[in-house]
Amino acid sequence: MRRAVCITNVAHEGPGLLGDLIAEAGLRPVHVEAWKGERWPADLAADELVVVMGGPMGVADLGKSGFEWLLEVVGLLRSRLASGQPVIGVCLGMQLLAHAAGARVSPMSDASGRALREVGWGSLDLVGDSPLLAGLGRSMEVLHWHGDACELPAGAVRLASTPACPVQMFSLGRSVGMQFHPEVDGATACIWAAEDAEYVRGANGADGVTALQTASPAASVRTLAARRRLLANVLRHVLRS
Repeated sequence: MRRAVCITNVAHEGPGLLGDLIAEAGLRPVHVEAWKGERWPADLAADELVVVMGGPMGVADLGKSGFEWLLEVVGLLRSRLASGQPVIGVCLGMQLLAHAAGARVSPMSDASGRALREVGWGSLDLVGDSPLLAGLGRSMEVLHWHGDACELPAGAVRLASTPACPVQMFSLGRSVGMQFHPEVDGATACIWAAEDAEYVRGANGADGVTALQTASPAASVRTLAARRRLLANVLRHVLRS
């Protein structure tokens, strides 16, 4: 059975809804906890899928002690990009994919140089008429959770943006990166808010955690159909012959 190898970088950021759709597509999921020292199968076939999930670390941590696996992930992504093999990157996974493709990844900031973070449920502008966006209109609501952003890799197609982060989604051959989190449900968002409380408060103020936990259950339900449609489109794109 064709495999989908999901590489995770921290305990609480798994594939979620994307994992459900991978199973529905008839792929055999293989979970690799790279942050624990696990490594992906050495015999990955060209048509098998690699998914790289998120985490609180970033491209700036490449080569640092405690994050040794990130360089190996970047090497894997470079190899798969060079061979046109399917990859999905989510949040940190998108940033590593962009870096592997030669694009700059750096902290977000406003015109005055002040650091910016996007955290919480918010609008996402969809760009162009790619089949990856079929059935979604011109915008959708998603969960944001990041302070770094990437430039558009050479040859890539930009698919989504926000005012703070112009490159929120791109496709590059059979690879797709998504800066936001379409895979996350309301319960998971509430857990993240508790576990990452300082980061949430830094982005959204003293009441940020409570506000996010209050909003997440309804937001998850409200956005499910669109998130499922987007991820199904992405899978269809990367798994095409």
